Amino acid sequence: MTDTEFEQAVEQIRRGNREGLRILYEAYGDKIYRLFLGKVRSREDAEDLTSDFFLKLWEIAPNHRSGTGHRAWMGTIARNMAIDHLRHTSHETPVEDTELAGQETMTEHTTAEDTVIGKIHTADILSSLSEDEQEIVRMHLAAELTFREIASILKRPMGTIAWKYRNAVGKLKRLAEEGKLI
Repeated sequence: MTDTEFEQAVEQIRRGNREGLRILYEAYGDKIYRLFLGKVRSREDAEDLTSDFFLKLWEIAPNHRSGTGHRAWMGTIARNMAIDHLRHTSHETPVEDTELAGQETMTEHTTAEDTVIGKIHTADILSSLSEDEQEIVRMHLAAELTFREIASILKRPMGTIAWKYRNAVGKLKRLAEEGKLI
């Protein structure tokens, strides 16, 4: 979805037309869910948070400033909601990422390195990366965010995000070649 299409959907929301929210949900519902799943590690919680996210979006979308990257804006909201949720529940449930297992998410930034990740079971990948690396890999592949958008969400330099991502991919390649991920 382009920024212009997003702004058109937000304009519908401003007028009280739920069609705008439906358009945003269809475009981003799955990506937002995957962001939540990666952070809270519970399908039920991720589903609840996704519903809450779109209810919140209905309320705050009219405040979105035109010209700011909408994907990073929504990613920041989702990440903050997930962090708040984890603070309130104060426990984490192990995730079984069968939904993402073996899935190749192709974006305009996908490289041959990215396809390595898509072919290996996600739970195996996650166990071999730091939490920081896990979050960056998930945001890039599962939520299809660019490094620039991830940098904006995490409030870190884009070069750092790209470097951490490439290091994580390098780690995964080495482990896959050694047969330690399968």
